[in-house]
Amino acid sequence: MAVGPSFAVEAQKNLQLLARILPRVSLSLDRTQITFVGYEDQAVIPDSAGPLTVIAKGRVQACQPMTLSVRADFDLAGSQGRIPIQQVQWTYQGQGSGRGVLNRAGNQPVVLWNASGAHRGELQFVLNNNTHAAAGDYTGAVTLTLTSP
Repeated sequence: MAVGPSFAVEAQKNLQLLARILPRVSLSLDRTQITFVGYEDQAVIPDSAGPLTVIAKGRVQACQPMTLSVRADFDLAGSQGRIPIQQVQWTYQGQGSGRGVLNRAGNQPVVLWNASGAHRGELQFVLNNNTHAAAGDYTGAVTLTLTSP
């Protein structure tokens, strides 16, 4: 009996691994624009659409709350000049509360939550037109940040 060389046959396939790590926080807003409509001589101009609904979800740890903060990088600017961002006030009401004035100094805490879960509230913006800005359109932006430990 003759024995010849033995050859093994094999096939290989690569398998891709994907690890999806979901964030521990989520922030939802019911709209993405705040609009102030008023007259040149109107001292206080509220957001024409009313309060902004905010839903924040996340976890907290001992002595480390979940924080919603706001930051403005620029003044409101338009072809007629600018409106200082400090003329925009905000008020938060809901599970927690806070109030303040927009500024460019960095993130400003809006509300702190000491319990994990979903938190719902309303954020109202008001423009104090005490400088009686000239008629025209002025634009700017703010960033809302939700931080969870």
